[in-house]
Amino acid sequence: MQEFLMIDIVFVAVFATGVGVLSSMIGIGGGTLNTPLLLIVFYSIFNEQTAPSTALVGALFVSIAGAVTYWKQTPRPIIPKVGLLLALLTVPGSLFGVVLRTMIQAPYVLRIIFGVSLMPLALKMLFAKKRGKGDLKSELAAWDISNISRRQWGIALFGALVGGISAGLLGLGGGAVVVPVLSILMGVPMHAAVATSMFIMMFTASAGTAMNLYLGSVNVYFAIALGFGMLIGGQIGSRLSCKVNAVRLKQIFGLILVLPLITMMKLGQMWLDPEGNRGLLSTLGDVTIWLIIVVPVGLLRLYQLRKKQTNVESIEPCDLPTPE
Repeated sequence: MQEFLMIDIVFVAVFATGVGVLSSMIGIGGGTLNTPLLLIVFYSIFNEQTAPSTALVGALFVSIAGAVTYWKQTPRPIIPKVGLLLALLTVPGSLFGVVLRTMIQAPYVLRIIFGVSLMPLALKMLFAKKRGKGDLKSELAAWDISNISRRQWGIALFGALVGGISAGLLGLGGGAVVVPVLSILMGVPMHAAVATSMFIMMFTASAGTAMNLYLGSVNVYFAIALGFGMLIGGQIGSRLSCKVNAVRLKQIFGLILVLPLITMMKLGQMWLDPEGNRGLLSTLGDVTIWLIIVVPVGLLRLYQLRKKQTNVESIEPCDLPTPE
């Protein structure tokens, strides 16, 4: 049994390394994959309370690794003042999310919350768009915090609170909410938004992890494995962030993520094998539902890309940079 457990821990560490690479490149905590992994593959060890608690430890480690690496880059993409201001709301949000999760006693209700909350993120990533790479130094010099209106600050702080709640409730790092807040609402350059999100995530995940440890809902052995893998992956991903097509990674990530969310919610089992345990029929049901979701979305995305390509070719025969 101990040997099998060690194999499990090694597998989790290797898996988390890959998740850490991806997470630090697109500014999320990795819980979108780690929580379903623990609930689906290690269902005999984890439940709806311990899986997100343990996954949040991984978000903590990847945020530390990513933030440290981003901090050393020149020019430094992290904007500390903005990060600390948003962290004032993500930290209490994370604590509230943990408390909220413990108040929900029905296990399947939590599974539905996980799936419904994360599905839009997966579909959004399928529609990720290419952004032109500008000069980060000039972009940061042009960006001014004083240009952010009070209304924008109010919405941004509310978004930070929501991101914190998602961290504590779902085992995420909150980056899925914080990155759009920074880049779209506050106008922060995308690379700086990802780096600042990792900086904020250190505080968010620390608060949630401390609360989870206090409640005794963290599996220490698996948390260490997740943390180790995410720590290594986070350093690799933050170094590759400007060298790899992150948009394509987002699209692939979104495509893959839909399936574990469907499996976690047991949709295939409820459809084809409601009285049985997970088996061939349940897996067939999961894959069928996955195809029903991703095939139309994929065809729509392909249509959009071809239409855009046709419009660009009609305007200019050479490659055009896509505006930020």
